[in-house]
Amino acid sequence: MTATLLALCAFAYLSGAIPWPVWLGRAFYGVDVRTVADGNPGAANAYRVGGWRLGAAALLLDFFKAFVPAFIARWAVDLPGEQLLAVALLPTVGHAFSVFLRFRGGRALTTMFGAWSGLTLYEVPLVMGGAAIAATLALKSDALRALSVPVAALIYVTLAGKPAWMLALAVAQIAVLGAKLIAHALSAPRPSKVAP
Repeated sequence: MTATLLALCAFAYLSGAIPWPVWLGRAFYGVDVRTVADGNPGAANAYRVGGWRLGAAALLLDFFKAFVPAFIARWAVDLPGEQLLAVALLPTVGHAFSVFLRFRGGRALTTMFGAWSGLTLYEVPLVMGGAAIAATLALKSDALRALSVPVAALIYVTLAGKPAWMLALAVAQIAVLGAKLIAHALSAPRPSKVAP
């Protein structure tokens, strides 16, 4: 591993790990966004806490924390595919398992969009966005709606004949999201049984 790759990997993980919605919610509203709704430290709960201003700021920062390292690795440094895979995946891992939140974090959907935007500009994100809209309209399950986004990316890069490292990135993102959804399901409070 070169020093450049190591530096980009560290930057990608730490950038992804920054919990912007949590920090902004505390700084401007005195509220931890993890205490509302589903407890996810993401833009949706930031919106619930502070309205569109906080929600939009959190969304943009969560997007760019993945976009910037992926863009630098792909277009400025021109890393080879397997190294791009590592740099593009690490913001998702950082968001999902943040060192700043005791290795807890969110589902990282926005960082997935950011990483793919940094790698392919608009191509894969358009597919992911279309899948997100269709899933929102067609599916009731929040978990299935979330999974539809990286699954759409995987289907697209497979059908489009993209390089194997892109397929591996999509599969790895699905794995990270799946792990987060399973952990959330296991930690959710169970409904209590009511005696007849």
